[in-house]
Amino acid sequence: MSRHHTTPRRHSRAVGTASAVGAFLAFGMAPLTAPTPAQADEFDWIAELFDTSAWLDPGPAEVGAFDWTGMIDQWFYDPLHDSLQSWITSDFGEMVNGWINTAAGQFLIGNGVDGTAENPDGGNGGLWFGDGGDGWDSTEAGVAGGDGGNAPGWLGDGGDGGDGGAGADGGAGGAGGTWMGNGGNGGAGGASIDPTINGGNGGAGGNASGWFFGNGGNGGKGGGGGGGIAGTFANGGDGNGGSGGLGGSGGSGGRSSFMFGNGGNGGNGGRSGNGGDGATGTFEHPDGGNGGNAGVDWSSGHGGAAGARGSTIFTSPMYGHAGQFGHAADGGNGGNGGNGYQDAEGNYLGNGGNGGTGGYGGGYLSPTGIGGDGGNGGNGGDGGAGGNGGNGGSISGNAGNGGNGGNAGGGGAGGTSLGKAADGDFSTGDGDGAHGGNGGNGGDGGTGGDGGAAGQVLGTGDAGTAGDGGRGGYGGTNGGAGAGGTGAAGTADHINGGNGGDAGDAGEVGQGGAGGSGAHEGAPGADGAPRTANNGGGGSGGRGFDATAPGAKGGNGGNGGNGGTYNSNGGSGGAGGNGGPGTAGDPNTGDPGTPGGAGGQGGDGGSGGTVSGNGGLGGRGGNGGVGGAGGTGVPGEDGDATTPPTPGGTGGAGANGGNAGDGGQGGSALGTGKGGAGGGGGTGGKAGAGGVGGEGGSNSAGPGAKGGAGGPSGIGGDGGDGGDGGTGAGGGADGAGGAAGTGGSRAGSVSGGQGGTGTPNGPKGASGDPGAAGPNGEPGTTGGATNP
Repeated sequence: MSRHHTTPRRHSRAVGTASAVGAFLAFGMAPLTAPTPAQADEFDWIAELFDTSAWLDPGPAEVGAFDWTGMIDQWFYDPLHDSLQSWITSDFGEMVNGWINTAAGQFLIGNGVDGTAENPDGGNGGLWFGDGGDGWDSTEAGVAGGDGGNAPGWLGDGGDGGDGGAGADGGAGGAGGTWMGNGGNGGAGGASIDPTINGGNGGAGGNASGWFFGNGGNGGKGGGGGGGIAGTFANGGDGNGGSGGLGGSGGSGGRSSFMFGNGGNGGNGGRSGNGGDGATGTFEHPDGGNGGNAGVDWSSGHGGAAGARGSTIFTSPMYGHAGQFGHAADGGNGGNGGNGYQDAEGNYLGNGGNGGTGGYGGGYLSPTGIGGDGGNGGNGGDGGAGGNGGNGGSISGNAGNGGNGGNAGGGGAGGTSLGKAADGDFSTGDGDGAHGGNGGNGGDGGTGGDGGAAGQVLGTGDAGTAGDGGRGGYGGTNGGAGAGGTGAAGTADHINGGNGGDAGDAGEVGQGGAGGSGAHEGAPGADGAPRTANNGGGGSGGRGFDATAPGAKGGNGGNGGNGGTYNSNGGSGGAGGNGGPGTAGDPNTGDPGTPGGAGGQGGDGGSGGTVSGNGGLGGRGGNGGVGGAGGTGVPGEDGDATTPPTPGGTGGAGANGGNAGDGGQGGSALGTGKGGAGGGGGTGGKAGAGGVGGEGGSNSAGPGAKGGAGGPSGIGGDGGDGGDGGTGAGGGADGAGGAAGTGGSRAGSVSGGQGGTGTPNGPKGASGDPGAAGPNGEPGTTGGATNP
């Protein structure tokens, strides 16, 4: 027999291949799985696959309507798993599986056997399909429950851990299948029957080992502490009640699968034991015994840690959540003080004993939740009530004092979400950054225990003093929130930048517990301090695409994501993309150039957190594109003795520069932060130069014709407007207006045509007049007024 008499965790043992083959050879076609009752129809499992009522559990789903994890669990995994189990446990399925396993020489299909007293751990499932067996529920004090068997195949659930015996730990849950499968639940810790031995700790939930789907197993609850022994004066006893034992801690939840699944919940802590009552006074010992104190230890009876998400890649809440932390246990009650000795006439001759002190609520460890949303902190346990004081003697003797109420446990800290959500990507989505996960809520502190009543004096003695109320537990700190993802930069196919993701909200702080009542009321617990550190604010917007096509508009910058709650800044808006350049005119026709493209608008900054945090900066507007140069004028035609030459054509007009984009608006601060500064306006595009005038025609009999006039230059683009600063406790600065585009360069006409070779030679033609300079562009407007 191999059993654990101590609380350390047992190692899981697999069913050996050699023993499996030997069993098959010895018993022919008999499978390794435990025998099951005969089935009414051996092929019911096939019918279930086509029974639509089996596809959907008629009960409500445990998760939100848009939670993919719940949909996969309810509509896909459960029907498939149930159908396979119907096959495995049917008589015909057992026969076929036994033949397959025997032929293969190893356990491929089947469920692991449940643990027994001789072999406490559950057996592993088949290497292809099958669930792990459940661990043995211990029936012996001090002996731990068996671990659940693993499901090493493609699909199957891990076995549940067995419950521990008195004062012993529960077994750990088995791991789920490698493709799909849930982890087994941890076994409960055994309640102690001996106050000197702590209650058993709950077993850890099994991990979901699959890459596609699986929920982590829940941790087992801790066992309760043993009650204190009642006081006695027999055999030399002092009459005082014994102290209560400490409760065990809850087991941690198991990790979810890699892609879809929820982490397991932590188990609740075990309650500490009550103090034993004091003995009633005797003739030899007239004073009553004192009541025993309840179990007191901040580090015992805490809730189990939440199971984590199994992936740092698939972090969206649609893939699943981290588990919830277990609740801490309540403190035990103090024992009552014994009454003084009472004679035959009913007179009390001794002092009443004092009541015992109530136990503290279970302490709480504060691990960090992993994955989408952080887990909620467990609530602190309530303090136990103090025992009542015993009555004094009716002739003489003082009454006993009431016991003080126990102090309550503090609330647990909320879990923190992962640091930063995924950045946007146009190849896999809309380019917007993912929203950050929310932090968990802090747990509420427990209520302090009430003080015990004072003993009544029936004779000439003094009355007892009532006990003081216990202190209320402090509230837990809230969990920090995750940062929003950065928006993707614009591309040729998606010119506008993606928006930044919003930061997650930090959880709510826990409320402090009320103090207990008594002679002096216990002080209330303080509310949890808000978490000021943050994993990041809203994500920045992506930059707009810089246009490359002639005259095309630049992309707009994405808006920054909004901040969460505490100390969370809004994301900065993305810069606008630059406009595309204009094209030059045709050098052979004197056509004008095309205008440059307009710059994109800068993105708006995100709002700051609702409690604190600054607004995001507005994005800068994009620059306008450069205008195209005008084309060269058409050359004049040559003349002769009978036909005069023609002058050159006028050069083409230069194109206007593109207008700049406006700066984005600064984000507003919703709490105590400052508004974000507005983005600066972009620079207007430079105007295109006027085209060169065409060459005048030559004349063989006389002077050549005059060259064409140069074309006028374009007008520079307007500068962008600066963005308005965001509002807040301190207004953000307004963005500066963009500079206007410069005028085009001067472009004169070409020289006159060369004189012909007539007789006599004619003089050279006169030079063409220079082209006029283009005017400067309009200046940009000033930014908006500063908001208070």
